[in-house]
Amino acid sequence: MREQYKDGCNLSARMRLHRRFSVNKYGIFRWIFDHYSMPQSARVLEIGSGTGQLWKSNADRIPAGWRIVLADFSPGILREGLIELRGLDRRFDALAADAQSQPFADRVFDAAVANFMLYHVPDIPRALREIRRVLRPGTRLFAATMSTGNMRELDEIVRRFIPRATIGAAPARFGLDNGFELLADAFANVTLERYPDALVVTEAAPVMDYIESMSTMAGRGSAEAKLAMRQYLEGEIAARGSITISKDNGLLVATV
Repeated sequence: MREQYKDGCNLSARMRLHRRFSVNKYGIFRWIFDHYSMPQSARVLEIGSGTGQLWKSNADRIPAGWRIVLADFSPGILREGLIELRGLDRRFDALAADAQSQPFADRVFDAAVANFMLYHVPDIPRALREIRRVLRPGTRLFAATMSTGNMRELDEIVRRFIPRATIGAAPARFGLDNGFELLADAFANVTLERYPDALVVTEAAPVMDYIESMSTMAGRGSAEAKLAMRQYLEGEIAARGSITISKDNGLLVATV
């Protein structure tokens, strides 16, 4: 995992596919931000902050009174995130930190954010207890994730050419299917909202970049199998004009 996220290259390949071909043009990071209920003056922790796209997408509506701590286990990704947020960086502090053992005192944050990352944590219950510990009473964790059915058509294409391979293993650990129960063990109240969307893809190359970026694909599949997969995608797009890939993403909100 450290190799997968030593910098933002793999993450960026995945985000490019969604940015270019998502049907819902509102944008999931704008939609996630719509659900935030925090004071105008607040200390906010983002766990697994990646390249800072949440804040870049909402730069026009971050309250001046928010002080945001970006925490990620990858120093390389943190550096890229701060570069992306140039001009806004006066509102941000950044540090490399493990979600399972956070270097903060008890009850110091007014909200915590964890977007598409809790499924990477080795000990998820431990991480959730740590998040609860650093949150003040009555505050919330906003955790975006996906279901095990997310992008199922792409998973089926991958398995057609590389048997037993998958791009969709992560949400089985923490997703819309089981995240509610995992959060309920650590938090008093949990709600779920889903974001309606799909991909309509008109080029094969970005799909192959996405597949290659996944940690579950490392070392899987021969060059011949990947070439055949790419040719299949190109053929389907030529015949149909596009390939539709369903998405199932959402936001879990847990109250301390």
